[in-house]
Amino acid sequence: MNKFTLVRGLAFVAMDQLHLAEQELASLRKIMQEPGLDSPLFSPNTARAVLAIGPEVLSGEILAAQGKFDEAIAHFDHAVRLEDGLVYTEPAEWHFPPRLALGTILLEAGRPAEAETVFWEDLRRNRNNGWALFGLLQALEAQQKNEQAAALIESRFKKAWERADITLKASRFGRETGGM
Repeated sequence: MNKFTLVRGLAFVAMDQLHLAEQELASLRKIMQEPGLDSPLFSPNTARAVLAIGPEVLSGEILAAQGKFDEAIAHFDHAVRLEDGLVYTEPAEWHFPPRLALGTILLEAGRPAEAETVFWEDLRRNRNNGWALFGLLQALEAQQKNEQAAALIESRFKKAWERADITLKASRFGRETGGM
């Protein structure tokens, strides 16, 4: 199994090389058919349970890049549910947070109220996550919500992000942040 297939696929999406991203997606789907993925890792989670998130994330990214937001959102929602279904471990066995991507895509799709809910849920799980705070701030601003609430979230974000070495443009790392 090639562990870099998902990462290459995401990089191809970021570079607008969607045909190559789709090839990586096909490779991921083929990998998911391997019977060896049913054995547990160092936790009760099987490799299949963890890796099943990857094709959903990559599918969502490809569809979002094509402007097919409803389909992309469905894939990210499924990825979030798969991640939520994993047995909790430290460190987490899935390191790419699909909830943040879902919130970002909801914002891009013009659905800031739904994005707000997604970011609040991430903050419930990860109290001072700068990425989620930034996304929440974007969602509140897009809805022209109470200035006091937005100011409070902005203050929390600045505190969480004070030592960061990048300036965010979106609530996930990718082409919006200049990261890929």
